[in-house]
Amino acid sequence: MPEYIHNFLFSYYGLDWAAAVFMFLSMYRLGKHKKDGFVYAALASLCWIAFNLIAQSAAGVVANAIIAAMAFRSLATWSKTHPNTSTTPDS
Repeated sequence: MPEYIHNFLFSYYGLDWAAAVFMFLSMYRLGKHKKDGFVYAALASLCWIAFNLIAQSAAGVVANAIIAAMAFRSLATWSKTHPNTSTTPDS
C-alpha cells in the first residue's frame, strides 16, 4: 500500500475507524432493542475522545465525554424501563 494512502487511512491510529464501527454496531443493536448497544455507543465515544485528543479538539473531547456518560447512564437504567427485554445476543 502506498505510504500516502496508508497515512490517509490510519493517520489517527485507526481510532476513527474503530469509533465508526462501534457506532454502527450501537445503532444496529439499539434498533434490535438490545442493551449492549449502549456499551458499543460508549466504546465509540471513548474512541472519539482519543481521536479528538490527537486532533486537539477540546469541543470534540467534551461532547464525546457527555455522550459516553449518557450511554453509561442509559445502560444502568435500561432494566428499570425494559424489565421484560432479553439481553442475550441474536443474529
